[in-house]
Amino acid sequence: MYHPNAMLRLAYCAIVGWCCVTFMLPDATGQGRADLVAGIDHVPIAVANLDSAAAHFARLGFALKPGRPHENGIRNVHIKFPDGTELELITAPEVRDDLTREYRAFLEHGDGPAFVALYAPDKEKLSESLGAAGLSHSVGWGITFAQDHPLRYLFFGPRNASPTDKPEHFQHANGAQSLIGVWLAQDIRDVESTLLAAIDSQPREAGVLVPDEAFVRVESVDARVVTFAEGTLVFLPVDFALSGAAVPHRPIVGVTLRTADLDGTRKALHAAGLGDRLLAHDSAHRSLFVRPDDAHGLWIEFREAR
Repeated sequence: MYHPNAMLRLAYCAIVGWCCVTFMLPDATGQGRADLVAGIDHVPIAVANLDSAAAHFARLGFALKPGRPHENGIRNVHIKFPDGTELELITAPEVRDDLTREYRAFLEHGDGPAFVALYAPDKEKLSESLGAAGLSHSVGWGITFAQDHPLRYLFFGPRNASPTDKPEHFQHANGAQSLIGVWLAQDIRDVESTLLAAIDSQPREAGVLVPDEAFVRVESVDARVVTFAEGTLVFLPVDFALSGAAVPHRPIVGVTLRTADLDGTRKALHAAGLGDRLLAHDSAHRSLFVRPDDAHGLWIEFREAR
């Protein structure tokens, strides 16, 4: 999706219901300490109607794993990948505690990605580093920030491998294999700079090709990319706007999923009624996107390495 040195060549792009573009890939230098943050953990996608959303993602070619009942009434469905990364469809039918109140307030403005979790292999070690940087946080199943904290949109998890995972939970008809990137329409403020320093990860400038607001052509925007051993965070400009993007001022706007067979992905999405095939590619990879209005407020990039 991104590269700091050379602008990628767009082979062709026609806009017919969904779009694919090619971004620029950061090189491996500047990776942070993998013992603190190794990559992406998961992205919870808040939805008003869990059953409807799950049926829609199944039509997009995702295999689903039912979630467990929560004491506060939260319901969820997992879209899991073999490395422990995942997308999580989640809803709170009513307010029962602070977290369900937060989800209900979020959903008043529509479905979409509510949080991003990064993968912390050793939460005690990460907690020490965050504390030394003056970032107050709570340690439980993972590491979270308070609801009024500017980093509330981000937390840290241990990846959710479960003894109840079955091979069929990873067999996605669209070919998705792993969650390898998250895009943020969010500046790197002082608090993000403090966080990145605490996990020894430095952003790199990158030109990123994206659809324009009218969704008729591709243009380049300057972004900052944080590269982990197993994934990337892309900080796009605050005024970044994609056609059909969900709600303004939400920091999380999209994800990148790795696939080994983009042609199979195209067939699965075409079967879901998303329109004709489009393709953009360069010497490194090929990519296609599902628009937010086709994915409950989330841009989804499927990427195949060449």
